[in-house]
Amino acid sequence: MNYLILLGILGLFILGNKVRTNWVSGIKSTLIKLMIPGADRRLFSGFVQATFSWVRNPASWVRVFNWTGVSAGINGLGGVGGGTLISRRHVLFANHVPYPARPIDIFFVNKDSRTFNYKVTNVQQVGSTDIAIGTLDKDADPSLIVYRVLPDNWLQYIANKPVPLTATYIAAGITTPIQTFVLPVLYTGQDRKVSTADVININLAGNASVSIPAFEPARAFGDGVRGGDSGNPIFAMLGDELVLLGGWYTGADGDATVGTFPWLLYQKSAIEKIMGMKLQVADMSGLTRIA
Repeated sequence: MNYLILLGILGLFILGNKVRTNWVSGIKSTLIKLMIPGADRRLFSGFVQATFSWVRNPASWVRVFNWTGVSAGINGLGGVGGGTLISRRHVLFANHVPYPARPIDIFFVNKDSRTFNYKVTNVQQVGSTDIAIGTLDKDADPSLIVYRVLPDNWLQYIANKPVPLTATYIAAGITTPIQTFVLPVLYTGQDRKVSTADVININLAGNASVSIPAFEPARAFGDGVRGGDSGNPIFAMLGDELVLLGGWYTGADGDATVGTFPWLLYQKSAIEKIMGMKLQVADMSGLTRIA
């Protein structure tokens, strides 16, 4: 009997290890399968002016993911700017975007290409960051996804190392320790095309740097951030789930850099205070802890 029990425990241990996967390796494996040369990167294939509605693109290269919580447009911004659902009543914005007078019309499109129009009645900055939280006039439709965020211990699932501050860093205005790593991400811009990049570091203030992808063929799917992309979302991937990291703040000069953004997880408490509720947190328990 004891022998059988031992075998059972050993079997569970082996099975548990089999289902555990490396986070970054899993992302790269998924992206490589999706990155067909010439793939259509648009989230929408059409816009109907008469009804002010969008047609979701059935040929999008990332259609395996749920993009319904990413806004299709914001009225009065001429196509620029972005917003992303973080609750049924709240949208992630970039604070520096010159949003129109309240209420603001924002549009979301579900998987069946049904367009929903909501009013943003208030936009509140999170501390002194470029994160802003918009409040909707009513709950977003259940057919639209609310994105989750990473758990507080997300760094344990990725190979990372602290970079000591040097005189060069301090002279450049960097005064807090930096964690460096390579995390492949997906992001959108003002044209609602989906690109890929690598988040390569984050400091203790929660500001992240994003570079063109370090592996092929992902490099062909990366673009620099342009004026007007602000507030559009950056996502990490957990299997077929998009997990929200933040929204674009700015682009940077140089061929290697895509842009920067304030990581919303580092402002979690302040965001939840504004929302009056908790952010939804993703489950990473099936992944291998590295650190």
